[in-house]
Parts: sequence; structure tokens; C-alpha cells
Amino acid sequence: MNDRHRFWQRALRLLALGVPRGASPALLGNDQSLQHESWLRSLQKEKDRFIDWHDRLADIPFVIIDMETTGFSPQQGDEILAMAAAKTVNGLVTGTYMTLVKPEKPIPEHISDLTGIEAKDVVFAPPLAEALRTFVPFISAGVLVGYHIGHDLSFLRHVLWRHYRQKWSWRFVDMQPIVSLVRHPCPTLDDALACYGIDCPRRHTADGDVEAMVKLWAILLGELRELGIETLHDLYAALSRH
Repeated sequence: MNDRHRFWQRALRLLALGVPRGASPALLGNDQSLQHESWLRSLQKEKDRFIDWHDRLADIPFVIIDMETTGFSPQQGDEILAMAAAKTVNGLVTGTYMTLVKPEKPIPEHISDLTGIEAKDVVFAPPLAEALRTFVPFISAGVLVGYHIGHDLSFLRHVLWRHYRQKWSWRFVDMQPIVSLVRHPCPTLDDALACYGIDCPRRHTADGDVEAMVKLWAILLGELRELGIETLHDLYAALSRH
């Protein structure tokens, strides 16, 4: 088998897996292609996972996520600096993930002041495209949860499309309207943590915020049960009426 034949065999196999249009041809002919192929297989496997609407909340794997970013708009060039997540079942952590991300542009000073992430901290961090290969399969294990999770999802959707021409379509729930449903409106995560007496000594760090949200989520699951909200269907229905 000549090199040209091998190249097209590999290219066709990757295309069958859904390799994004516009991916670098070099990706198909070097060692990184196997890593990319494995990442896509993992992504597709998790994409095929099905969580029934009538599954009990206590049985569903929920993945709590948080990102630290340089701003609010990935479309305007704001970047991800850190990504963290925790897999949970019935409020108990079954796995964690954390990585810093090396940005393409200098980190603004006010962002370093807020997050504590400086240029020296990300010198050896993976670039975003590389970090996504482990982060995405990890968070694909269940329903995503976050406080004002729309911020995190906007970045996730943008970078997946930019780097891999992949669309994000997993289920998610936002803690903020749940807190409003079971207790009273808490516009920010700080408000919710104060309301429930949860300390967050490393606020505005991705893993620190996830750790605090894990505690909050465990409490919310208990309060939802007290309201008779037992399944994912119950939760979405209650939120739609609230």
C-alpha cells in the first residue's frame, strides 16, 4: 500500500467519524490524527448517550462546570483561561477535571486581578484546541449544570464550532432559576452562596467555583425533592411555569 493510498484511507475514516470541514490536511497525515480520531470517537459515543425525561434526578449524572474567561463575548475575541468540572450523582462527586488554558492574546490586567491567573501561570498550559479533547468527553457524561450557565455554553459552542465544526446539543440546567424556584431570586452566585451559607474561599477560580456549586447543587436536589420535583421532566415543567 503506497503513501497516497494510506493517506486517503485515513482521510475517509476520519470523515466518516465527522471530522470538521476545513480541518488542517496536516492533521490527517501525522501522529496527531490518531489523537483527534480518538477524541471524535469519544465525543460521538457520549453524544449518543440518552437520558430519559422520566429518570429520577437522584439517578441522573449531572456535570457542574465553570470557566474563567477574559470577557463575555467569544465572538468579539474573548478567550477561555480555565475550565473545571465535577461529575456528580445525587449530589456526590464521582470525578473532577481542571485545566488552565494558554490564550492566544495577553491576559488583561483586570482579569488577572479578578481570577488570579497571570501570564506566568499559563506558559505551559495547553492551548484551547488541545484542552477541549479531554474537557469535552469529560463533561459529556451527563446533564450540564452551572450558575448562569449560558455564559459557559456560549464559549463552549463558539470554540467547538471554531476548532472542530462541532455543534453542542447536550441537555443543561441553570442553577439560578432553580434557586429562584425553591427559595427566592438570587441574581448572582455570590447571592446564592450567601443565602445558603456556603463559603467559597477561591471565588472566581474555575475549580473553586465548581467546588462551591457542588455543595449548592446537593442542597438544591434535597429542596427539589421536598417540593415533589423528582424527575428531569418534573424539573423542566416546574421551571417553565415559574
